[in-house]
Amino acid sequence: MQTFKIFVRTLKVMKKQLFIYLTAIIMMTVMSSLFEVANSAFTKQVIDCSQEKNINVTVIKLLVTALLGIFAAILASVFMLIYNNKAKWAALELKKQVVSKALKLPMQYYDEHHSGEMLAMSVYDTDIASEIYSSRLRRVLAPIVSVLVFTISMFIINPIMAVIMLTLNILLFLINTFIANPVKTAGRRLSYSNARMTERLSNMIAGIEISKMYDNCNMGLKRYQSASKQYVAAQKEKMKWIALSEAINKGFELLCALMFVVVGVILVQKKLATVGEISGIYTMYATLSFRFLQLGKNYPELMNCIVYAEKIFKFLEYKEEDISEELNNDSVAKNTENAIEVKNVAFIYKNGSGIKDKKSYEFPNNKLIALTGKSGCGKSTLVKLILGYYPLQNGQIYVLGRNIDNWGYHNVRNNIAYIPQEPYLFEVSIMENIRYGRYNASDEEVVNAAKLANAHDFIMKCCNGYDTIIGKHGNNLSGGERQRIAIARAILKDTPVIIMDEATSALDNESERLVQEAIGNISSNKTVIMIAHRQTTINRAEIVVRM
Repeated sequence: MQTFKIFVRTLKVMKKQLFIYLTAIIMMTVMSSLFEVANSAFTKQVIDCSQEKNINVTVIKLLVTALLGIFAAILASVFMLIYNNKAKWAALELKKQVVSKALKLPMQYYDEHHSGEMLAMSVYDTDIASEIYSSRLRRVLAPIVSVLVFTISMFIINPIMAVIMLTLNILLFLINTFIANPVKTAGRRLSYSNARMTERLSNMIAGIEISKMYDNCNMGLKRYQSASKQYVAAQKEKMKWIALSEAINKGFELLCALMFVVVGVILVQKKLATVGEISGIYTMYATLSFRFLQLGKNYPELMNCIVYAEKIFKFLEYKEEDISEELNNDSVAKNTENAIEVKNVAFIYKNGSGIKDKKSYEFPNNKLIALTGKSGCGKSTLVKLILGYYPLQNGQIYVLGRNIDNWGYHNVRNNIAYIPQEPYLFEVSIMENIRYGRYNASDEEVVNAAKLANAHDFIMKCCNGYDTIIGKHGNNLSGGERQRIAIARAILKDTPVIIMDEATSALDNESERLVQEAIGNISSNKTVIMIAHRQTTINRAEIVVRM
C-alpha cells in the first residue's frame, strides 16, 4: 500500500499534464499494437490467399490492412512525441521541487545533513526517480495495453490457442512480481551507499588544500574506496536479482515457443484451426510474448525507481523555514530608537553550546556598534537568531521595531546585510559576485559600491577588471580583498542594518585599514554591528555591547 501511495504521489507531480501523459502512453501503445495486429492479419490473408476463389477480394483486403497499419504507425509516432515531451517536463518539475526545497530548509537541516547527501539527492536520486516518467511506467503500462489488444485479436482468430498461451505468460508475470521485492530492497541500499560515496568525494574535493597538506595516509581516499565498495556490493545485489529475472524470462520464452508449435500442430490436426490462423496468431504471439517479458522485467525496475521517489518525498516533507513576508497584523513597527532589540533571549544547540542565560541587548539606530565577548559566549549565535536562521527558544527579537516572529524572516533579511567572517564568493566574475547583493543593480551601481568598499582599485588591477572570474571560494584573492568584495555586496543591498562577523580578525594591518575605511564610509546613515575581538576595531565603535 505504501508503494502504491508513493507511485500515485509521483504521478501527481505532473498535475494537469498527467491526463495528457497517460493518454499519450495508452494511445501510442494501442496504435503500435494495432500496427502489429495489421501485420499479423496481413500474414494470415497472404497464406489464405491460395484458398480464395475471388483473388480481387483478397487484394482489396490486403490493401485495406496495409493502409490501416500505416495509419496506426503514424499516429503512434505522434503520441510518442507527446509522451516524450510530457515525460521530460515531469522530470524537470521533480528536480525543480528538490532544488527549491533544498534552499528553503531551516539551518538545523544543514547542520545535521552533509552537503554531499543533498547533492546526491538533487542529481542521482532525482535522475533515477524521474525514470518513472521517461521509461519505467511506460514499459509496465504499455505491455498491459498491448496484451489486451493482442489477446482480443487472438481470441477473435482462435480462442483455444489464445487461452493456452495467455496462461503461460501470466505465470511468468507472477514469478517476476515475486522478484520485485528483493530488487526494491537492493535499490534502497544502492541509494544510501551512493549518498555516502558522494559525501566522501565532496569532502575530499571541497577540502583539497587540507587533504594535500595533512592526509598523508590517504584516509580520505580510503573512506571513499570503502563507500565505493558498499555501492558496488549493493549494485551486485541488485544485478543478481535482475539477472535471475532475465534468466527466467529467457527460459519461458523458449518454453512458450515450443508450446506454441506443439499446440498449433494439434489444433490443425484436429481441424480446430487453419494454417492461416496459426500463422496469424504466431506472428502476433511473438510480440505478445515479448510484451509479457517486458512486463516481467520492467515491473521490478519500476519498484526500484519508486524507492528513490520515496526518499525524495521524505525529503520534500521536511518542514520548511517559514519565510512569509508578513505573518499577521502585529508586524506594525513600534516607535523605537533601536534598530535591533533583544529581550530575554536564550538558545541552546543540541551539543549544549549557545546562549545559556536569558540575554537582553539594544543596538541603536545609525550607530557603529561593536559586539564583543569571550569566545563561545554566543555572539555568532545571536546574529543567526536575529537573521532567523534558527527559531527562538525563549524571548523576543525586534528588528526596526518589528517582532521578527510576526514580521517574517523574508522581511527581516531584506532589511539586513550580513558579512560572515569567511565571506563566500562564487566562481563567477567579480561583477556578478557583488551583484548578488541586488540582482537588478546596474554596472554603475556595482562600481560605486566597490568604491565605497575600497575594492575598486584592486579590482581594476585584475586581469579583466570587474569581469575577472574568481577562483573557487575566492582563493586567488587575499583575505582583505575577499572581505572588501563582501562589503561591496552588502553596500549594494542598501539595507538599514549591516552585520559583520569578525571582519578584520585575520587581516594584516594594511588590509584592516582598508576594511575599516570601508566600514567608516557606510556607517554614517546605517546601523553597523561588528562582532569584534581586535581592540583597534572596538576602539572605532561608537557603542560597545558586551556579551
